[in-house]
Amino acid sequence: MDRRKLALLAVAVPVGALAAAAPAHADGAAVLHANLSPVNQSGAHGTAKVTVKGTRVTVHIESGGLLAHSPHAQHFHIGGQHRCAPPEAADDITDDGRLSTTEGEPYLGGVRISLTTEGDTSPASALAIDRMPVADAHGTVEYHRTFEVPEDVAAALRSGKAVLEQHGVDHNGNGTYDFQGAGKSDLDPSLPAEATDPATCGELVPAPRGGMAAGAGGTAAPSVDTAALAASALLAAAAGAGAAVRHRFAGTARRG
Repeated sequence: MDRRKLALLAVAVPVGALAAAAPAHADGAAVLHANLSPVNQSGAHGTAKVTVKGTRVTVHIESGGLLAHSPHAQHFHIGGQHRCAPPEAADDITDDGRLSTTEGEPYLGGVRISLTTEGDTSPASALAIDRMPVADAHGTVEYHRTFEVPEDVAAALRSGKAVLEQHGVDHNGNGTYDFQGAGKSDLDPSLPAEATDPATCGELVPAPRGGMAAGAGGTAAPSVDTAALAASALLAAAAGAGAAVRHRFAGTARRG
């Protein structure tokens, strides 16, 4: 292989790594995605997209398989291990094979944002069931809202250190939340555990520049500025290819 080809390859490798690790939007916004997986054998599932610009957050959630005609509390959890609880956590406090919110908290962290449909979004509204989204006749919830969050919450979201969890499980399959299904809630004994037990959970993951459709798992084409950077680097390498190549290019581009 001649020196011109060696020079081009040497530049192309770090440029490719830089493109893969690029931050979200050029306007300073960060985009995160989560695949919501079923918890407590709920059969529920969904996707979420969160956009953070400064302390302004826009949340879009689409989920299905939830208990129809029923409210489903949902929150951003921050702290803990920044991950959904493993199956074995279901018996950490009560050996009943059912994961309660309290059993999951060491993994997810505590509630920092209550994803209500209106009004307050602080932890104080964690059990504001009357302001949580209600699943339609097909058990589907579609949620979209923009609101402000504290600076530390915005920072945690940007860095991928937040988990989204939805609640509400019909354990006994009778089509409603009741005390017969799993007794009293570990969060509020005046509520059935079915109303507050986790139904879905997903870790929020920062998306690469250019983004991807929520839940699609695909990778977008390189953005214009990434392509321009690659082209400039290759031209620079070609211009110097006539001279002897004495330096090796090493290292991998890393996001700060």
